[in-house]
Amino acid sequence: MRNLLIIMLFLLQLSMACSAIGRTLIIGYISDTPGETIKIINPFAEYLANQLGDVGIDSCKVLVVDTIPKMANKMRNQEIDMYIDSPFPVTAVSRLAESTIVLRRWKKGMAEYSSKIVVAMDSPLQSIRDLQGKMIAFEDPASTSGYYLPKAALLAQGLKPKEQIDKTAKVHGDEVGYTFSLSKNNTLLWAARGLVAAGAVGTHELEEFEAKNPHILRVIHETQSVPRNVVSFRKGLEENLGKRIREVLLAMETSEKGQSVLKNYEKTVRFDEIPGGVIEAMAPFQQLTADMQ
Repeated sequence: MRNLLIIMLFLLQLSMACSAIGRTLIIGYISDTPGETIKIINPFAEYLANQLGDVGIDSCKVLVVDTIPKMANKMRNQEIDMYIDSPFPVTAVSRLAESTIVLRRWKKGMAEYSSKIVVAMDSPLQSIRDLQGKMIAFEDPASTSGYYLPKAALLAQGLKPKEQIDKTAKVHGDEVGYTFSLSKNNTLLWAARGLVAAGAVGTHELEEFEAKNPHILRVIHETQSVPRNVVSFRKGLEENLGKRIREVLLAMETSEKGQSVLKNYEKTVRFDEIPGGVIEAMAPFQQLTADMQ
């Protein structure tokens, strides 16, 4: 009996010790340069860990994967708690993993951004519908402003975008061919030089280019605006933890330490509530995720 009592007391003490140990909050990112990404995000992660002790978090780790399906899988399996990115990949992960978009992030000082489709100044093309049978350059397959927004705009016009091997490929008359330039500058230069009929980039990127290269491009279409970045939580995240994370993020801009961490986190200005109607504005992205598993 005495031995049984000792064992029971030991198990009780062990249980109390384990309950006092906090868990690790996992922030997920999609990148093909994990080392660089972790270095950028770590100070932000450490700040969060220091603020979340009252809800059982004693550390925060950054976990980087290289594809949307991998991110969705890890959120489904509760291996990642929070995911911050541009609207398209977050929307895609939300559809695949039932994660919830909760806040907006002002990355590089911007609350929202849009994409513009441009042509050479002397191009005969006047509207997005004139791109039928022509070739457009997108930036890369992971870009919201340089791919997903303009592609969604083409689909909304009833056009049929189809990826081509390169910019010289023949485009069928009932399609809009697209190819990836792999850089914003390439996209704009290809359009300006007539190597493609048009190019699509973010509004801010076009402004930077035009400041150095005025009067060589003309805008024929601007897409809807979407948040620059958004924050999402995995399905099943503890309610008290999610509430506390929101409180911490929303308050960061109000303290000197928080402002410093935000600035070093890719020149973030603040986190704020997502304005009404914005989630609905991202609905066209759902069509682009239909074939993702």
